[in-house]
Amino acid sequence: MATSDTTTTSPSTVGSQSSEATTKHRPRLFYLDFIRALAAILIVITHFNNPFMLPHPIFMYEPFGIYVGGLGVSLFLIISGAALMYNHGEAEKLNLKSFYWKRFKTLYPMFWIAFIVANAFLFLRARGNPYPGVPKKNIIFSMLGIDGMVANTSIPTFYTLGEWFLGFIVIFYIVFPLLRWGVRNHPIPSLVIILVLYIATLLIDFSLDGLPKSMLLTTRLPELAFGMYFTQYIKKIPWPMALASLVFLVVQEIHPFLVDDLGTTFVGIAAFMLLVYTSRFVDYQPVRVPVKSISRYSYPIFLVHHVVIIQIFNLINPTSLSASAAYLLFFADFTIIMVFSVILYRVNKSTLAYIRSMFVAEQ
Repeated sequence: MATSDTTTTSPSTVGSQSSEATTKHRPRLFYLDFIRALAAILIVITHFNNPFMLPHPIFMYEPFGIYVGGLGVSLFLIISGAALMYNHGEAEKLNLKSFYWKRFKTLYPMFWIAFIVANAFLFLRARGNPYPGVPKKNIIFSMLGIDGMVANTSIPTFYTLGEWFLGFIVIFYIVFPLLRWGVRNHPIPSLVIILVLYIATLLIDFSLDGLPKSMLLTTRLPELAFGMYFTQYIKKIPWPMALASLVFLVVQEIHPFLVDDLGTTFVGIAAFMLLVYTSRFVDYQPVRVPVKSISRYSYPIFLVHHVVIIQIFNLINPTSLSASAAYLLFFADFTIIMVFSVILYRVNKSTLAYIRSMFVAEQ
């Protein structure tokens, strides 16, 4: 998913005596890159397994008793909350205009570029409109980046890439200033409110036009909030907490006693804590470099991976592959995904620079 402002080198607002925050670069935290990169790989594995390799998946389909995609999304959500709080948690007052403008630039231009290119390809491949029957007015959902989420209802959309997670992150960005205010200024009451909303969402039987509860903000608030609380107050994982997380995950793997949304929440948080603790033991240059690369391109990976996988499986029959051939295919898939992700990242960067130059007076 990912898809969020989790770049640890982005400017952070730090509190000063005035209401305006001072901007400076904060040091990179390896565990943020490490977990973000792992979450990106899990999301690619999810759509490699499902539905193409579902009859005989080469990767674990339900680790720790939950869907592998649910684990990847959960880690993305926690890391999104943690990174945003790391970059913006110290400021006495958040500059909303600057915050929302940066979020806009982070999400939408790259999404729009990828959407246009992907649909141009699909238009040519289908020799015409690849979405017959979808009302043209519904393109607004794609323009807003919420088409993946809306596609899970009965409303037809032009959903092409980005998954439902993109629309969810847009919602999270909108409410982050309020969550930040609560976590910083009223941590205990805010935690109580978050848990009440979470429990109520799980217990009350309702439906939003077929939208799964796992896509609702109130269902995912504990994961988002945990990342924020971790960065603001916990900061490090002591070994007893890491050991408890490991024991919980082992028990869940042997005999899952927490399932569905409740299981996803607890497994995601436990996996996050264990990964934060273990990240210190792999923080070496040969690991740090590829981790940093995958982390940097996690958002374009998130945007392009599903389209690339679908097109490759249109060429290859996965049911005829041996296990070794399937692993080789995954490696090929991921390599192609990385290439397109780097291209998209650079095209987006060049496009933004080009547009900026249109509004700068010539010297």
